[in-house]
Amino acid sequence: MPWNDDNVARLKELWDQGLPTAQIGKLLGFTKNAVVGKAHRIGLERRPSPIRRTVIKPDRKKARSPVMPILKFEKAVLEENIYSTNQITTFQPSIKNIFTNNSKRGCEWPEGHPDESEFHFCNKERFEDKPYCLDHCAVAYVIPEKEEVKPIVRSSAIGYK
Repeated sequence: MPWNDDNVARLKELWDQGLPTAQIGKLLGFTKNAVVGKAHRIGLERRPSPIRRTVIKPDRKKARSPVMPILKFEKAVLEENIYSTNQITTFQPSIKNIFTNNSKRGCEWPEGHPDESEFHFCNKERFEDKPYCLDHCAVAYVIPEKEEVKPIVRSSAIGYK
């Protein structure tokens, strides 16, 4: 249904009453988007967004850094340091050589829940360059099976030469 003078006059009247665009559309037999588009084209006054915005936006620069929990083994180390003599030490970063293969470590498959006291890693011999033993590699790495491709059979009964 095209816009005619009667529809435009009714649109202006309903627009001034403050009805929502979807409701105006239902009353006139148009979609909400058609009402919004026509109101824009004929220059009706813009309406504030129905989406409520917060007045104060949080300042992202002032966001606090994440709090790291102290684990049980870290508490013991901290307590030892408190009771030890007050020695001034400087931070020395550990240097890791990425070119050497650390093959002394065992399988890193976790067994149990980290919060439980019996939690541990498998520690069996690793499989090749993987972080897990052969048994856990079979679980961790799934090799996708190749789908069997069926050959296309063309019938000679069609009569192509």
